Amino acid sequence: MKRSTMMIAAALLAALAMTATGVAQAQTPFALRSVGQRLADGDARMLGRGGWGLAVVDSLDPGYKNLASTAWVRQLGLSLTGYGETGTHDSPTDTRRTYRTYVPDIRVALPIRKGELAFSAGFKLERGTGWQTKVDSTWTIWPGTEWADTLSGNAQFEREGSVFKVPLGLAWRPSPVFAGAVALNLERGSTRESLADYFLDPASTNGAGLYRSIIAVAEDQYTGTSTTLSGLFLPLPGLRLGVNWTGSHTVDGRRKTETGGVAGRVYNNYEVTRPAELSVGLAATLGGRWELGGDMRRQDWRKLEAPADWQAEAGWQDQLVDELQFGFGLERQRGNARRGGASNLPLRVGANWHRWPYRVGGNEIIERSLSVGTGFPLKGGNGHLDAALTYGLVGDEGDNGLRSRYVRLAVSVTGLEAWW
Repeated sequence: MKRSTMMIAAALLAALAMTATGVAQAQTPFALRSVGQRLADGDARMLGRGGWGLAVVDSLDPGYKNLASTAWVRQLGLSLTGYGETGTHDSPTDTRRTYRTYVPDIRVALPIRKGELAFSAGFKLERGTGWQTKVDSTWTIWPGTEWADTLSGNAQFEREGSVFKVPLGLAWRPSPVFAGAVALNLERGSTRESLADYFLDPASTNGAGLYRSIIAVAEDQYTGTSTTLSGLFLPLPGLRLGVNWTGSHTVDGRRKTETGGVAGRVYNNYEVTRPAELSVGLAATLGGRWELGGDMRRQDWRKLEAPADWQAEAGWQDQLVDELQFGFGLERQRGNARRGGASNLPLRVGANWHRWPYRVGGNEIIERSLSVGTGFPLKGGNGHLDAALTYGLVGDEGDNGLRSRYVRLAVSVTGLEAWW
């Protein structure tokens, strides 16, 4: 791959990874519940037009959202996507501002037979949760004795984790109007919850000393595999249909529990069966450089199978709903007019509607967003850089007791290089 492309890609990945491990570890409080928050899906080109991308046919920029599109590639391709997000979260008690950065998608496509058969691999971060609550508290120690005292401080709860997959795919195009793909997904993830008391040291002369008392820590590790089948059809000139289906699959979980004041650890093994997921996308050429498209995704989380102690919790099953998401938008493709300037740049606009997979406050969580985006080619035409800006609303204070507003900036770099 050209040095300029590789340097930009490496710089993007390094910067985003460094930010993701910094102090800005927070999301919307809606992500604190249940199975966590689904992260933005697709590269910046897709996110700029509302998230659609299942029906992409482009040998220079395959749509990794549907691995069947990689069958068209003729060069080695590397794609990196990352985004930063700032949010404002309103609740009956306060308003909180948060920041977070992700590198949710890294993909590579390798043509085995150019334009016909290709292998792909990558890393895809799917769901995440990261939240911290702090409540000011006071404690009375050694009551009824001459050493009785009152301590002040706060009690803190933290939850953080993510679920990701490593998709290994093979795509084949047996005819000019159809391509199919199969992917084996290595499902992995972890979640950590901790409850601790932080209190001032009464012996400190300036009140700055702190003691920390860990009450409980629980860590979960997830391991499993799933299979995704994909298809891409071209039934009519200028019309494309894409389909993804991931079957129901079981993930093994292992929980480690540690309790403050008790020596030793407790391990519990369990299984979670996730429901099948279906995605369908349609795209059409409107004429000239303009395209219109839309995607729909459905996953019925009411069919989630979990350990008996989860299901024994009052109202647990009633919180889950049928997750549904629609994304649609317009794209003006890149132009190549001589001295066309900014008019050669792509232009993307879109909207997205998403019903989350569980209820909060007894009501469904609805997320709505609007996006715009653009991009430009890298020198020599061996790749391109795309950016998308999204404004979104999550939930409603009247229905859920909470509301989140966010602004997200996504950036993707795609590099291409002939390798044989």
